[in-house]
Amino acid sequence: MKIDVEYIVRDGKIELVDTFTGRIMDGRSYSEGLQQAIQAKESIEIEPETKTLATITYQNFFRMFKKLCGMTGTGKTEEQEFVDIYNMRVNVVPTNKPIARVDEPDAIFVNAEDKW
Repeated sequence: MKIDVEYIVRDGKIELVDTFTGRIMDGRSYSEGLQQAIQAKESIEIEPETKTLATITYQNFFRMFKKLCGMTGTGKTEEQEFVDIYNMRVNVVPTNKPIARVDEPDAIFVNAEDKW
């Protein structure tokens, strides 16, 4: 575990960092003693391990709400899942600028030497 990459120390507490976004994940902690090991490594107060009392899937969590909405760049490709699981329709919002991406055909190589 690397400080300032996977976690930070702030106000005497370990705070986890989302390695994809760089954002702090408030209220989250490592399990199975890892949080306490990092606390010891960073010479801060070692707190007792927390226990998970309940878990819920995203699907069941979202079913608890009468109304749902959201935005994603990949909704159309997963449209059937939105219909089947959430009974939601998917609307496509067109881009406001032409797509700059150029789609090339797939290239498959037998080995790395042929690839480069």
